[in-house]
Amino acid sequence: MGLKREEVFVIRKIDFKESDHIVRLFGRKSGKFSGIAKGARKLESKFGSTFNLLNRSEVVYYQGSSLNFISEGEVLDGWESLKKSGEAIDVGLRCAKSIGELLGEEQPSPQVYSLFRDTLEELDADQRRPRLLEVGFYLKALKYLGFDPDLEDRCLSCGVDIDQESTLQFSPVAGGFLCEKCRGGNGMELSRGDRKSLARLKKLPQSRLRRLRVPERKLTRYYDLLNRFSEYHLERELVPRSLRTAPSDRGPG
Repeated sequence: MGLKREEVFVIRKIDFKESDHIVRLFGRKSGKFSGIAKGARKLESKFGSTFNLLNRSEVVYYQGSSLNFISEGEVLDGWESLKKSGEAIDVGLRCAKSIGELLGEEQPSPQVYSLFRDTLEELDADQRRPRLLEVGFYLKALKYLGFDPDLEDRCLSCGVDIDQESTLQFSPVAGGFLCEKCRGGNGMELSRGDRKSLARLKKLPQSRLRRLRVPERKLTRYYDLLNRFSEYHLERELVPRSLRTAPSDRGPG
């Protein structure tokens, strides 16, 4: 097979032997794939910082018998401001990890690629409230991959308008909200405001999410909702359990 040139994100990196990197890349056209960069760990390496985590880079590679071999690489975006914030880095790495878990091998998803780029651009431009961008990323990524929860203002079972009820129940099993008559014992109690906030986080572009007034304590509940939904429908956690522990409220956004 001939040489390929691809725009990629670096979503994982492993040291290999004395001077090599095995990297997990997410390409705009090729989806998720792995490759080896010979000599990338050497100080005088031609790759430079190409394979720093979260970098958007351009690589040239060819397919070997069991692993792709990367022959060239150049950084397109290094997100220097993002990487000055520990919380922003953590959000970026968790989003990268979810890409590695949600997408199949060499499964192209231009929409998820653009979403990840937009998320990192926003984190680089402004490091405030990164968890808001993270929840928005998960909701949109699930939508693009066809696994998203239903956040509409109707009961998923009988179709009645649920925004007239004082409290709502999200059912991870049903994958959406249920009215008082249809709800069961395994759901999450949420407010009408929560449903509307989640729907906006799913719908609005990442560049507009910081306009939403969502307190940090609410985001913890949304992490829990996403995890319970993904555990049932995808048989995996979407984000670490530690994020279900509410931080001190930092006020409305």
